[in-house]
Amino acid sequence: MIRADFRAWLRRHGYSLLSSVGSLVREPASSMMTITVLAIALSLPLGLHTTLVNFDHVHAELDRLDSISVFLGPEIDAVQARRLASSLSGRPDIVAADPISPEQGLRELAGATGLDALEVGDVPLPWLLQVIPGAGRDLGALSDVLRQLPEVDLVVIDLDWIRRLESILDVFRSLVRVLAVLFGLSLLFVISNTIRTEVERRHEEIEVMALVGATAGYIRRPFLYAGLWMGLAGAVLAWLLVQAGVLAMQGPVSRLAASYSADVGLAGPAIDLLLPLLGASAALGVVGAWLAVSRALARIHP
Repeated sequence: MIRADFRAWLRRHGYSLLSSVGSLVREPASSMMTITVLAIALSLPLGLHTTLVNFDHVHAELDRLDSISVFLGPEIDAVQARRLASSLSGRPDIVAADPISPEQGLRELAGATGLDALEVGDVPLPWLLQVIPGAGRDLGALSDVLRQLPEVDLVVIDLDWIRRLESILDVFRSLVRVLAVLFGLSLLFVISNTIRTEVERRHEEIEVMALVGATAGYIRRPFLYAGLWMGLAGAVLAWLLVQAGVLAMQGPVSRLAASYSADVGLAGPAIDLLLPLLGASAALGVVGAWLAVSRALARIHP
């Protein structure tokens, strides 16, 4: 008995599944337009999230992005500077400590100011250590430690831009969450409106089905599957749109990174986001269809 009931349940859902696909195929222009609108709505928060992920990746790849400039005392010579650099490089919270000689610093200063090296030759420059901290280290605490070293004259680190950058990223992360909610609601309304139009087109058919004893679940089921298919198709198309956008930006971003002597590649949306995207979009499609059909059934059986 249980097996027979289960087979009957499978037949009912199989028929509803196929009939929902047929209803979408019979109106290809309308269905494709709806799916495209859903894809655009979903691609905006997905694209912003992918942009944030790539920005974090670019941030990690850039050399000396959060380095600390350690100016040594004028009495420190080359041997002492290189010995201190070697000692600091062995610390667990420091990736590298590169010594920069006064001559090299003079050339960099001349290049940065646009002046000839002879014009700035009288500027006394000390040895400089370019310290690159480990990932996730507290730069403020590390700079305090470096200031306590007897060979160190000055430690320069600009934490303000890092804090501003993190604040900007936090704003964009909040924006992604807000957009995901807003465009999720828009997806709900688009599918609901599309199903409502289909219900009105088949109003007489639904009335006849109700008169001959069809249950609300039986009438509602094909429309729920139609909402499911539209939600899934919109999510897949959104995924492909964002992937295409990343590929289109790959060349310009690579050329820009090359101008800064960096090798940076863009990554598309992570594969572990695909399943949640499909699930959320499909669920919204089913909910939107359920709302539309329930209103129609309430008019037929007030």
